[in-house]
Amino acid sequence: MTPAQAALLVTDVVDQLELAQAEGCHPTSLRGDAVMVSESGQLTIECTGNARSWDEVHDAVAGLLRQIATNGRGAALADRLDEAIADSSDLADLVRRVRLAAATEFDPSEVERRRSQIAALVSTVMGRARPETPVVEPADVPIQPLLTTGSSLASNGWHPPAGKVWHRKKRRPSRRRGILVLVALLLLIGMVWAAPKAWSELNRGWHTLLDPVESSMQNQISPVSPPPPVPEVAPPPEAGAQPGPVHTAHPAAAGPITQVAATFANGACEAGRSCTMRVDVGVDPGANVAAVTWNLTVYDRCTGVVQPGGDVTVPVPPGAREAYGIGNVALPPDSALAVAAVTTAPAASASEPVYVPAENATCSDGSPRAGG
Repeated sequence: MTPAQAALLVTDVVDQLELAQAEGCHPTSLRGDAVMVSESGQLTIECTGNARSWDEVHDAVAGLLRQIATNGRGAALADRLDEAIADSSDLADLVRRVRLAAATEFDPSEVERRRSQIAALVSTVMGRARPETPVVEPADVPIQPLLTTGSSLASNGWHPPAGKVWHRKKRRPSRRRGILVLVALLLLIGMVWAAPKAWSELNRGWHTLLDPVESSMQNQISPVSPPPPVPEVAPPPEAGAQPGPVHTAHPAAAGPITQVAATFANGACEAGRSCTMRVDVGVDPGANVAAVTWNLTVYDRCTGVVQPGGDVTVPVPPGAREAYGIGNVALPPDSALAVAAVTTAPAASASEPVYVPAENATCSDGSPRAGG
């Protein structure tokens, strides 16, 4: 049935209940032959039994109304009837709520046409022709007949489908399915793009495992750069020769360093012993130098051997023009030495060398360093 036809039959049910209540009858059985649909499309109820409480009437009426609504095509009417039945407090309230729920499904001006459709349906099911057969719209003809004359509305052997079988729509593809398809396409493209490289790496590893030495490869080591030249050893000085001057190869001032001076801190030093030196470093106050680093470097005036000492770092107070520090250096037992202070940070510079001994130095062939 269409929703409008089901709504008309629901309205007939409450009308019959009001008529039975006016006659002092409250039916308790609404099954079998108690509920009929006439050839005019009107539903009638035969009052059988008399309910002792509202609950008995409520259960019987609710079951009949739900069966009629379930036989309709749409589910909206069934939902509204369920709400009306659940919210009703007595028979009068039930009748009022059910009428309001069913009134939205049909137009009062089309009641006669809907009745004729129901009557045509009943006549078709019963297998007899009506005296006057009205034109029935194809859209309102149900797929299976549900109501008959002289038979119960509540069939014992057949149950209508619960789903909306008349209004199936073509569903759109879900967004999740579209995302999965897109991800699969991206993975496929990535695999196609990376497959040649992966195959090349796999093939190379396989050949390396099975044939580690290829015949095409040269069985020799690639040439490397030649070794550095061996420095020439200076010839040993002649006995009694005068030692030469010392060149530190660093300027006296560089960058923020303005000057470097080295002096003996505890008197003159001797070869073969530790020597204590004071180092004064002049700095540019505008350069914001935080510290200076220097070392005491020992020079052999006869062989030219240079021996740097350990680094010494002294802080420079803010705005100061100089900083000084004390350092120790071990002198080798050579006959002619020189000591100079060489800065490494913040710039490379050197002091004037201090000779050990200060004068009358000669080169001796008995020196351990004579001849290199």
